[in-house]
Amino acid sequence: MTLSARWAGDRTSLIKSVSPTVAAAVLGNVFIGSDAMKWFQQLRRPAMQLPLPGFMAVGGLYYTSIATVLYRSAATYNQRAYRLALVVLVGNELWNVALFGRRSPRAGFLGVLGFTVPLSLLQIAVRDDKTSLVALSPYTAWVIGYDIPWTYQLWRHNP
Repeated sequence: MTLSARWAGDRTSLIKSVSPTVAAAVLGNVFIGSDAMKWFQQLRRPAMQLPLPGFMAVGGLYYTSIATVLYRSAATYNQRAYRLALVVLVGNELWNVALFGRRSPRAGFLGVLGFTVPLSLLQIAVRDDKTSLVALSPYTAWVIGYDIPWTYQLWRHNP
């Protein structure tokens, strides 16, 4: 493969990873307007809740990790992993709609439970790609170890 052909493939993989990630981040934040944030700040929050900058840091790391998985999947032609990563990306934004758009902690909890299915399938789909596995595993641990208990407690505090 020539250097120019390789660069064209890398550029295509980069576009196929960055474009949907940026689009999801922008569109997802559309659903979290100032009214939704005011609503959220009025909720009774669990003691385990991170301050807003903590959520923002996790969000930035999430978008970086999912873009990495998308890039690696596109570059290695792992179509199953690529499609599942897109499903996870969309599912994450739908969770924003469930919690903030519907203003429903219950919907947020049920949404994060449903979100674990495609996330787990993606984890399996990238198991042979160590870079993607390392990029995705902390987020998967976050969802299982923090998001599920946090959304459950948020719902219980605000039925």
